[in-house]
Amino acid sequence: MDPAIAARLAALNRLEILDSAPEASFDSLVGLTAQIFNAPIAAISLLDADRQWFKARVGLDLPQTDIRQSFCVHAVATGERVLEAPDTWLDPRMADNPLVTGEMGLRYYAGAVIHAPTGEAIGALCVLDTSPRPPMSEAERRQLRTLADAVEDALRLRLELTLHRETEARLIQSEASYRMLSDHCHDILVRADRNGRISYASPSTRALGYAPEEVVGRCFTDFVPPKDREAVLIALGRLFDSSPTDEVMQAPYPVLTSAGDTVWLEGASSLVRDGQGRATEVVSVYRDVTAQRALQKRLEAAVEAKAAFLANMSHELRTPLTSILGFSALLAKTPDLPRAASAHVARISTAGQALLALINDVLDVSKLEAGHIELELEPTHIPALAEEVRDILSVQASVKGVTLQITDELLCADRQVDSLRLRQVVLNLAGNAVKFTDRGAVRIRLGEAGADGERLRIEVIDSGPGIPEAHRKRLFQRFAQGDSSVTRKHGGSGLGLAISKELVDLMGGEIGAENRDQPGACFWVEIPAPQAAPKVAPAEQPSDVKAAPGLSGRVLIVDDHPVNRELVRLFIGSPSVTTVEADNGQMAIDLAMAEPFDLILMDVNMPVMDGLAATSAIRASCPLNAETPIVALTAQTGTEIEEKCFAAGMDAVLAKPIAHRDLLALAAQVMGPQPQGKGPETAKAQTAA
Repeated sequence: MDPAIAARLAALNRLEILDSAPEASFDSLVGLTAQIFNAPIAAISLLDADRQWFKARVGLDLPQTDIRQSFCVHAVATGERVLEAPDTWLDPRMADNPLVTGEMGLRYYAGAVIHAPTGEAIGALCVLDTSPRPPMSEAERRQLRTLADAVEDALRLRLELTLHRETEARLIQSEASYRMLSDHCHDILVRADRNGRISYASPSTRALGYAPEEVVGRCFTDFVPPKDREAVLIALGRLFDSSPTDEVMQAPYPVLTSAGDTVWLEGASSLVRDGQGRATEVVSVYRDVTAQRALQKRLEAAVEAKAAFLANMSHELRTPLTSILGFSALLAKTPDLPRAASAHVARISTAGQALLALINDVLDVSKLEAGHIELELEPTHIPALAEEVRDILSVQASVKGVTLQITDELLCADRQVDSLRLRQVVLNLAGNAVKFTDRGAVRIRLGEAGADGERLRIEVIDSGPGIPEAHRKRLFQRFAQGDSSVTRKHGGSGLGLAISKELVDLMGGEIGAENRDQPGACFWVEIPAPQAAPKVAPAEQPSDVKAAPGLSGRVLIVDDHPVNRELVRLFIGSPSVTTVEADNGQMAIDLAMAEPFDLILMDVNMPVMDGLAATSAIRASCPLNAETPIVALTAQTGTEIEEKCFAAGMDAVLAKPIAHRDLLALAAQVMGPQPQGKGPETAKAQTAA
C-alpha cells in the first residue's frame, strides 16, 4: 500500500470518525461555508482507501462516493492549501468524472485540505456548484482556508474529548478561530435566539454605522423600519418551527443604518440545534444588496419606458398609415382610373404595406422580449393558410417573374395550431424566398413529421443563390443579414427570420435552413400540430361598400385627426347612413347625451379626454346610448390595450390601419337589413389590420 494512504488510514482510525453520527460543530461549519460562499453544496470529505465519506454536507444527498469520483483526492495529492477548478469541464482531472458528466452536473469545485491533529492530509472542506464560477479572490481563498482550520480545530477538540475530557483550552482556541473568521468576513454575521435577541454580531456591522457591542443585546426588529417589524418576527418564528430538513431562510430586508438611512440586506439564516435536535439559536449571514436593487429598479424602469415609447411610436406611425392605406384603397376602386394612375396607387399601397410590416416586426420583437405573446390554438386548414400566404405574395412574385407553388402532402390537413402566428412564420419564410429569387419558382411544401404524424413540417424551397456557409449561423439573429449589400439591394429590417425562430420556439418546434444539391435553399419549420376537426367556415363578409347596400342608421365618429374621420366616413358612406363627428372624448359624451346613435366608432388616444374614459362615461351616464355598440379604432396593438378597451365598455377593437372590409363587417351587423339585434355578434373580438 502507498505509504501516504497508509498514514492517512492510520490517522482516521485514531480519530474514530469514519461512519460516525452527525455532530453539530461540523454541521455548523459546513452550513456557514455554504452561506459565506453562497454555494448550493458544501461538504467535509474524508478519504479512506476506496471511498470518500462526508462527515457533514449541505445540498448533497449522497453520504459517500467511490474514491475514483472524488475531487478532494486531487486537493490532497497536490498539497496545495486550496485547490480550485472554476470550470470542471476545462479541468482534465475532473472533466470525465461521472459527478460532472452525470445527473449532478457539478461544474465548480474548491477544496481546502484538512489535516489530522498529527499532520496527515485526510480530506478537504469543499465548495461545489452546478454552474462555473469566476476564480476566487485571495481574500476568499483565505476565508476557505480559515474555515478548514476551524474544521481541524474541531477534529482536535473531538480527539481531546475522546481521550481526556479536557476541553477548556480547545474550546477557547475554537472560539478564537470562529472570531478570526468573523473578523475577516465582509458579510455581516449575527446570532440570535427565538425572539430575535442578538447574542453575537460581527465587526462588519460597522458598515451600517454600528459597533458590534451596540448591536448585541438588542432585537432584530430594532434595526428595521416599523412597518416591517411584524413580518420579521413572523418569519423568525416560522424558521424556528421548521423541520430540520427545511430550516434555511433566505430573504431581503430593509435595514436602518445608524444615520437613519434605509439599506437592503439579503442573506441566509439557519438554525443551530442541540444534541436532542432542538433549535437553540439562529445564525444569519447578510450582504448589502442596495446597489443591486437600485440597478434592478433602473432596469425595470427602462423596460417600462421602452414599452411606453414603442406604444407611442406605434400610435404615431399607424395613424398616418391609416390615411395612406385607406385613401389608396378607395382611390384604387375609383371607376375609369387611368392606367398610369392605377399603377401609381398600387405602388403607394405596396409601399404602405411594407412600412406596416416593418412596424409590426419591431413591435413583435418587443412583445417577444416581454413575454406578451401567448399562443391561441384553433383548428386550422393548413392548405388554406398556405393559399393565403400565396395570395399575399402573388403581386410581389409576379413582378419578378417568380412562380409560387404549393405542394400538399398532408394526410390530415386540419391541425390544432395558432393560425395567426404560423401564417406569420410562413409568410416571413416565403417572402424572404421571393425576395432573394430572381427567376424560377418558390415552392411551399406541406408535410408531416414524426412516427405518429402529429408534427407539421412546412418547407419553403427556392431557386435562388443559396446560403453561403459563412452567413448560415447568423440567419436567425436579429438585425442580421448576410452582408450590408443585402439591405441595399433587397431591403428589409433583418428581423423576419429572428421573429420566426422565436415564434417557432414558443410553439415548441424547430426551424432551420439548408442548401439543396441544385441552386437554391430550403427553409423548414417543424411544430407540434395535433389533428383537429375541420373548422366551420364563417359566413362571407362584405368586401366593400357595394357589397353592403343595406346600411342605414346614425354613426358617431370620434377621432382627433380630421383626415381619419373623413376616411371612416367614406368607408361606411351610404345615402342611408348619417355620420356625426367629434374630435375628442368630451365632445363625444356631449353628443351621446343629446341624440341616439346606432354605432359609435371611438379612437383611443385623443386630447381633452381619451376614448377609454369617454366610453366609460357614455355607458354610465348617457341613457340614449348606454347600450349602443362602441368599437375602438386604435393605433395601439396587443392584449393589454384590448383588455383596457373591453374593461371600459367597448364591444370590439379594430387596429389601425383599418381594413375596409373589417369595418363594414361590423357596421353591417348593426345597421344592415338582417334582424341581428343591436350590437356586434362577436363582442370583444379584435380584427387585426
